[in-house]
Amino acid sequence: MPPLPKKILHAARIELAALREIARHGFPDSMLQFLGGIGDELLLTAVAHELRARHSHVKIWQVSHSATLLQHNPDYHAVFSYDASVQSYDSRMLRYAKILDSRRVPLSYSIEVIKGELEIPPGEHIVARLCRKAGISGPIRLRPYCYLTDDEKAKGKIAGDFIVLQNVGDSTHQTFMKNKKWYSDRFQNVIDSLKNKYRSIEVVQIGTEGDVLLDGVIDLRGKTTLRESAAILSNAKCFIGTSGLLKHLARAVDTRSVIIYGGREHSHQTGYICNENLNSYVDCAPCWHWNLCDYDKKCMQMISSDMVVTAAEKVLDTQHQPLLEETVIV
Repeated sequence: MPPLPKKILHAARIELAALREIARHGFPDSMLQFLGGIGDELLLTAVAHELRARHSHVKIWQVSHSATLLQHNPDYHAVFSYDASVQSYDSRMLRYAKILDSRRVPLSYSIEVIKGELEIPPGEHIVARLCRKAGISGPIRLRPYCYLTDDEKAKGKIAGDFIVLQNVGDSTHQTFMKNKKWYSDRFQNVIDSLKNKYRSIEVVQIGTEGDVLLDGVIDLRGKTTLRESAAILSNAKCFIGTSGLLKHLARAVDTRSVIIYGGREHSHQTGYICNENLNSYVDCAPCWHWNLCDYDKKCMQMISSDMVVTAAEKVLDTQHQPLLEETVIV
């Protein structure tokens, strides 16, 4: 008998490895999945936390494009990477779970009526919406969770006192939205003003390599993993940026933020009350358009550098006050 082709042997090994893991883990009571951005997947930690709070012995799996970000989270029994483009070990495990009718919970908080351009927003905070769709009722906490080790936190202390900032560039990630983007020159004004007032503070810029580099910063664009970014944020005095992953990640590690919303969405839909949230209340907002705007982004134009500086000063001057947390009923 001729030897089996290498591809068949490789597939067989993957199948066996997946079966061994299923034998070790068992099958989940709930398998959470959000096929969106990494920030959306981080929000599912709120769902897992509320499920676990109600049923302490429930087995929860999560399918994620960023499984490493969810490491050490006690609310999960297991977290698996999702990659539809390859027949991977984790994808086999998920296939077996579906075959045996485990409780798969595909979640979202909006309806995308024009692909890549327009969503119908939820009528409540997106965390509340996700929990409601997962069958949760009662009081819930509006926040995500990220668990770092002491060693990770220590390595994230990259300077004495520092602020973290992200200046999103054009189309630097898959879920880029032009209507969330603020202006590089205004970000630069913010840095210059804060460094002039707080002489000992450093500014750390994180994000992707395609983000526009600002002057006077410690440049870590594209140089940190998600967990390293979380560790850096956990040590920061403040995060300054627009709505997106780092807003959620900062809240997950209990760091206050200044979030420049404008009018694409508003903070009561996606934000956190511990932050300084800069909304523009124009007639067309919140529009939930990704890129199209008939009004030259007037909602973003309304937010000046001085407004962001004032908000950052408020955060920096109230460092020792308790972090506010919002609870709502679903």
